[in-house]
Amino acid sequence: MSARIRILEAAERRFAEDGIEAVSLRQIAADSGQRNTSAVAYHFGTRDALVGALYEHRMGPINARRLEFLAAQAGRDVRTYVRALVEPLAETLTDAEKAGRPSWYLRFLAEAMRYPEYDPASLALERPEGSSIRALISGLQAATGQLRLPPGVYAERMRLVALLVITSLADRERHPGAGVGTETLVAAGAAILSDPTHPADPMHPTHKE
Repeated sequence: MSARIRILEAAERRFAEDGIEAVSLRQIAADSGQRNTSAVAYHFGTRDALVGALYEHRMGPINARRLEFLAAQAGRDVRTYVRALVEPLAETLTDAEKAGRPSWYLRFLAEAMRYPEYDPASLALERPEGSSIRALISGLQAATGQLRLPPGVYAERMRLVALLVITSLADRERHPGAGVGTETLVAAGAAILSDPTHPADPMHPTHKE
């Protein structure tokens, strides 16, 4: 295994367990077995670049799985798009179990969602390996168009689904063999996005709680 990959895996674990801002680059270098405490800076430069490299490392294969799944679907409804969101992420847990190794990626994503600058949902809109997320959002907008959801309501529901999926899968990663099942997540996400009832746009200045 290359030094770069060892650093990425050590960073993922420490970020997931201790928090992205709580871990120094020197600690990550030490955890990855690097004698040079500046090894992370040498390979990646900054913390932001390290997080970006982690996304590239993990999201690339997930993005490919998601695009392959969508390409195989003849009819696409809300549930299909939600399944395309959930299943490739859930499969990372299955892959780790089959390989007999622990996984921290979902817990890293859950931690990253706490920070606007690292939020995977936002970064996926601009990174190359987020092309499947952009396709999902476009497809879901078309699939839910008849509901005529105000933009703020739609954005609020998409955020809720992202939080639901990532935090639930992170919980399964933390407690293997337990937690919310994939089918339940797909059903819940589809229900949230398909509900025809909605309040006034929560992002509109006239909205009242």
